[in-house]
Amino acid sequence: MTFSFPECLQNGEKVVIFMPEEKEVAKVILSEIPDENLKKILFVAHGDLEILFSKTKAQVSYYTDKGCRYGETLFDKLEYQVKTFAPTACVYPGPYKPQFLYLALVSGAACRVGFDCAKEYPFLNLSLHPLKTISPARMMARYFTKGKKG
Repeated sequence: MTFSFPECLQNGEKVVIFMPEEKEVAKVILSEIPDENLKKILFVAHGDLEILFSKTKAQVSYYTDKGCRYGETLFDKLEYQVKTFAPTACVYPGPYKPQFLYLALVSGAACRVGFDCAKEYPFLNLSLHPLKTISPARMMARYFTKGKKG
């Protein structure tokens, strides 16, 4: 059977993307997502990536290492933002952090996508295997352009 992209990613519905802290990987994801899709995405990103987002119209919730722990005010704010955004999908390229797995689960998103993440079920419920010819970052970004002409 042919794999088809999850419709919740193809159809431009609201998506939360937990950005990797590695600047180069985050840059690839951000650069490949078309500008028109940015308004339907909430990025959860480390404060160190703020400069990367400064020239975009993306919606971003920033966290810090200290503030990103359960019970901290900043974490409570992240949880509130993710829940009120009401995404249909969460995309989690990894590496896996318990607090973000928790946020993905409580987001209410029916589609919670990760890479090689079968052991993270039920937090993530769609495990993709990355291809050797394309990075997970490019693969995820291409979900947003699948079938679009441009």
